[in-house]
Amino acid sequence: MKEFDEIINRYETNCAKWDGCREICGKDVMQLAVADMDFRSPKEILNVMHKIVEHGIFGYTILSKKYYQSVINWYKKRHNWNISEEWIMYSPRVGIGTSLIIQNMTKKGDGIILQTPAYPTLRDVVVKNKRNLIENPLILKNGKYKLDLSNLEKQIDKNTKIFILCNPHNPTGRVFTLDELQEIVNFCKKHNLIILADEIHSDLVFKPNKHIPVASIREAQEISIICTSITKTFNVPGVITSNLIIPNEKIRNEVKEILDVAVIHNPNIFAAAITEAAYNECDYWLDEVLEYVHSNKIYLKEYLKKHIPKLKLIDSEGTYLSWIDYRDLKVSGEELKKLFIEKAGVNVYMGEHFGDSGKGFIRVNLATPKSNIEKFLININETLKEK
Repeated sequence: MKEFDEIINRYETNCAKWDGCREICGKDVMQLAVADMDFRSPKEILNVMHKIVEHGIFGYTILSKKYYQSVINWYKKRHNWNISEEWIMYSPRVGIGTSLIIQNMTKKGDGIILQTPAYPTLRDVVVKNKRNLIENPLILKNGKYKLDLSNLEKQIDKNTKIFILCNPHNPTGRVFTLDELQEIVNFCKKHNLIILADEIHSDLVFKPNKHIPVASIREAQEISIICTSITKTFNVPGVITSNLIIPNEKIRNEVKEILDVAVIHNPNIFAAAITEAAYNECDYWLDEVLEYVHSNKIYLKEYLKKHIPKLKLIDSEGTYLSWIDYRDLKVSGEELKKLFIEKAGVNVYMGEHFGDSGKGFIRVNLATPKSNIEKFLININETLKEK
């Protein structure tokens, strides 16, 4: 796994993570906010992309039988779920798919449930489409976030249409158990809600935890839309590709028409081929990344405990993102962000980025060389001592 230790200069590559941060911060800082990896993608994916470039013709593409079979095989071997080819539908990215579904399967003012703190795009697709956001906060208890639907009954009505499920959860790193998912499914069945599941981090789960696709639960199959992608798993988010997996034929036909009206037909020139390569040949790479990221997490946890005990790591079960509680520092988010950028030379996402229930926390990307995590911790430790 030594290749993950390599520091790769991403400046001057139109990189949203590093070039974008340089523009926002006005200088070069350690960038651990945006959720993509600082690792090269697997060689099998790079080889396929080189082959496409060398061919030199970038025409319209289709999804072949090999594409669908690669997705089917992946879900069987990694998630123990048998899916059918007709369930799989291409969408450019998870955010586009969720937004189009909300625009067309609900009306303005309809209620949509979202567990908070939440990835901002999931909030945006509700609010920007002028739907009623119904927050269902996760409850932090004894250092772990818990599902709590107890007060949700009082907040919904007949105009509530969709339950957005983010699992594994961004930003907290929770991987919901079968019992928790069953509770959500029962609630949604009772209130005739569609489950719109963002499962983009589904492959990024630490053992012994296990991701359970919500639609693999029998009672959920007829009410679920799963949004998934290779992009987080194999670090290819710039390619812009994802799949919707929809077992229910009626919902599937409705979504198919929505995508057709939006003129979403042909995938990106690289999308089909790299999906096949990723799912057929790159298990080993994912396993190595998970091991490397987990070791970064353990290092972070132990360093904070020993040197900065006022920063408490919420022990994640999945994703390559860490969620850290800084409330014991007794500083505002604005003040801490300023200290981090101006004094420590690091940039992370402040919890407010994920809504009011994220205040008092920061999100740090662990999918980066360990030396970056070491530098990050040393810099913030020295900065907080000087404060």
